[in-house]
Amino acid sequence: MKKENISEAENLCQKEEELVKKKSSKTTSIPSDETMNLIYQLRESQSELKLKNYKLKLALSMAENAIKLYDFTPAGNFTISKEGEIIKLNICGSQMLRKKRLDLINSRFGFFVSDDTRPIFNLFIEKVFASKAKESCEVTLSTDDNLPMYVHLIGIASENGEQCLVNMVDITDLKKVELELALQIEEKAKLVAELVIANKEKAKRAAELVIANKEKAKRVAEFIIANEEKAKRAAELILAKKELAYLTDSRKGTKNNRNKKGSE
Repeated sequence: MKKENISEAENLCQKEEELVKKKSSKTTSIPSDETMNLIYQLRESQSELKLKNYKLKLALSMAENAIKLYDFTPAGNFTISKEGEIIKLNICGSQMLRKKRLDLINSRFGFFVSDDTRPIFNLFIEKVFASKAKESCEVTLSTDDNLPMYVHLIGIASENGEQCLVNMVDITDLKKVELELALQIEEKAKLVAELVIANKEKAKRAAELVIANKEKAKRVAEFIIANEEKAKRAAELILAKKELAYLTDSRKGTKNNRNKKGSE
């Protein structure tokens, strides 16, 4: 509409300039100051119109690029009101919510957020409009296919503070990797705990074995001492028997000698 208005204005200026030239050529060959001033103003107007036309084309081109960037970016883009209603969204956003764009207009974004993460989303929206600075959070979406989708939200309020732009990125794959890694870490921690307990039990049994070995060594030592005492007593007994036998033999010899002397 603006392009047509500018084109019509340029055409009128050109026609007016031609008309002035024709009139000036009929009246006199030397243009008057008034005619020259009019021509100068017309040329200025034409230059201004050309400049405005260029700026308008540039603005339209930038707007088209912005629309393309908004609509075709691989992330979900949403314009949300203070009440949490979706005012505008791009193609990726509708695909992520598994519904048509028209069906999502004026619907509440929080309806698609899981019950356990909805308080996080509500606090996120409050912060976006309160601080008017960039805020972020992670929530889980509950869609029709009942498969949870983990998303990262980045939001910032508009200049008038009546709505905010929210960028949504699917981080489900990253979250799955994090969950798997967390499970692996948990399993590893469990194995380490079990290994620590096993080592403690092993150390306990080793300590008990050391004590048992000490007791055994003590009993062996006592047994050796007892055997030594027994061997000592046995030796003493043998010695005593030998002494007794010697005394007995001595007595017998003495008696025999007496008997021999008596017989003689």
